[in-house]
Amino acid sequence: MKFNLFYRDFQEKESIVELEWDFLAGGGYSSRDRQGALAHIKELKTIGIPAPSKIPIIFWFEPSRITTEKQLYVVGNKNSGEVEFFFARDKNGKAYITIASDHTDRELEKISIPKAKQICTKVIASECWKVDDIRAHWDNLIISSAINVEEDSPEEAYQEGSLAEILEPEKLEKIISEECPIKEKKVAFFSGTLPLLTGNTIYASKFKMKIVDPVLKREINHSYKVICLPEVS
Repeated sequence: MKFNLFYRDFQEKESIVELEWDFLAGGGYSSRDRQGALAHIKELKTIGIPAPSKIPIIFWFEPSRITTEKQLYVVGNKNSGEVEFFFARDKNGKAYITIASDHTDRELEKISIPKAKQICTKVIASECWKVDDIRAHWDNLIISSAINVEEDSPEEAYQEGSLAEILEPEKLEKIISEECPIKEKKVAFFSGTLPLLTGNTIYASKFKMKIVDPVLKREINHSYKVICLPEVS
């Protein structure tokens, strides 16, 4: 799988990078602090999602099921986004990240978390940063999400925290590579998410996400509307 994103360096110079991967994964319950992981487990338990067999846990997605579009089509209305960082490398092995959402079907998640993850297309921003540019101040980076329950309803803060709350990218990449179905293949991944500010999962019609670099004074933003398709049988 190959995917092009805009790269803007810390001098605001833009170019296009081609990222490559064979397998696409998502980290689950990947907080550095065990209490953070347990908080996310508690949030999902309130809507009937069972606890994982281990933490962190790795979920696998269809490698091409990823988009930078502003609309996401889903079946039914019991689904929601989760703000995360997305990590991938180019053909030369250089690592890049951007802001992302691991959108998930919460009804299906009650039956199978892997299938609930797989069924929803994953959303990322069209711009990325090189990890080498930010690794020295990685823990200072802030990711956040906001929602509109209805398209014309007020915006609500949904998640916010620093990357210090999530496992380091090198550790996640190592765990995911070791669990890859075929060894020695290229992997890209979503990091795992942050606890909800609301304490409860909200099924919103619009999801906004952002990553802020307070050291280099820049940010990446992306948002998407959730289009619910009829659920018929």
